[in-house]
Amino acid sequence: MTKIAKSNTSLDEPLEKRELEKAISEREKRLNALIDEIEQLKIDLTVVKQEYDVKVGRLYLKLDEVDLEILKFKKIEDLISKGFSFEEAQKIVEETLRRRREQIKEEYKKLDEEEKDIESRKDISEEDKAELKKLWHKLAHKYHPDKANGNEEMMKKINKAYAEGDLETLRAIDQNEIGADIEVKTIEALKNKLVGLEKAIGKISKEFEQLKRSEWYILKENMEKAKKQKRDILSELADKVLTDIAKKEIQVSELKKKYGQG
Repeated sequence: MTKIAKSNTSLDEPLEKRELEKAISEREKRLNALIDEIEQLKIDLTVVKQEYDVKVGRLYLKLDEVDLEILKFKKIEDLISKGFSFEEAQKIVEETLRRRREQIKEEYKKLDEEEKDIESRKDISEEDKAELKKLWHKLAHKYHPDKANGNEEMMKKINKAYAEGDLETLRAIDQNEIGADIEVKTIEALKNKLVGLEKAIGKISKEFEQLKRSEWYILKENMEKAKKQKRDILSELADKVLTDIAKKEIQVSELKKKYGQG
């Protein structure tokens, strides 16, 4: 008489579940480590951009202003050659350049705000810095858009608060934090969660590589190398722009004298 083999499904399921839970735990640790790494890099690159904008970008705006003055006189000369008086030509040209002047003015305002952010970070105590980082880690692991219950807009808000040293905002977000994730129990749900984690890890790894190819990452790397050589790349760039400004201001001065504006 043939014996019917009993299924081991019920016996194998606890083992499979434990293996899945272990794999999920490992992937979650990896994902959290990647989140810390990439979000910190984003903040570092934001800081690099702010420092560049304040030290060098502001000078490029000044250079734009000087270039506009040169362009203004060239356009005036062109209109005078067509029979317009200097006053008529100046009025026409000033109107055409008005929009760009307003844009430059708005860009100066943005730089002023960035400079305030840089200054505010200098006033943070070591104790507050430690709390900032601790809260940021906790909230980033909760709200990162690649997590199951992530929230992209909330993550932007968290990063902004961390970059600006805004401890009160992070505390407020933490106090209103949504409850913990619902525990996953079934084998199928665990498998789906594992697949989701692997996709998230792949996505963040790809994004990280893209960031490392960005102009701000390259500038960050160059700044760090130069610092070891006791050089300040931003100051060097600023000096080059200042030299260009000085040359063009001489040109503007000569054009003003030509038309009795100096």
